[in-house]
Amino acid sequence: MFSVLVVTLLIPGCNAGRISDENTRLRREHLELTEQLADQRARYDRLKAQTDALAARQNQTAPAVPGVKPSDIPVATRITLGRYSGALDEDGDGKDDTIRLYVLTEDQKGRFIPVAGRAVVQVVVIEPNEAVRELARKTYDPKALDEAFTSGLTGTHYTFELSVAPAEGTANREVTVKVTLVDAATGASMAAQTVVELSASR
Repeated sequence: MFSVLVVTLLIPGCNAGRISDENTRLRREHLELTEQLADQRARYDRLKAQTDALAARQNQTAPAVPGVKPSDIPVATRITLGRYSGALDEDGDGKDDTIRLYVLTEDQKGRFIPVAGRAVVQVVVIEPNEAVRELARKTYDPKALDEAFTSGLTGTHYTFELSVAPAEGTANREVTVKVTLVDAATGASMAAQTVVELSASR
């Protein structure tokens, strides 16, 4: 009789434990879905605001607010590369294999301004008395450009990454990296470039 009573008491306890684990899992999934929904909603709001702004600009020949000149309206005029742009060793073998760029799109007053458009990243080697040799190229279409938008502890910018062949042998190698971006709002083409050293060993 006593044994039967013990088993009877243990079974509800086991069920309670399983129910608690299942509730924890469901709460975790709910939190993850809520965060994903918030991210999608924020992205939608940004895209809608940008679309509305472009539509308003196309439908008016002069600023709608008195006292504002067309030249006062922020427009992307140049791109610059952030100071931490450079090469990385992603696979840990001692050779740089990735180039990461922090790209800032700026208006006529030097302020960051988000854009829509297309960007191309090129990595080339320039040697004396030799033709320019392209090591890597990557295109960011409008969707990829939008997804590259980053805002956080490192600031607000577009983060571009592309893989490159590690430097041969033990010598380091300098490469030239160029970013060209075409702004969909104005059709303007902007470019920036820098020299990056690919380290063959650390």
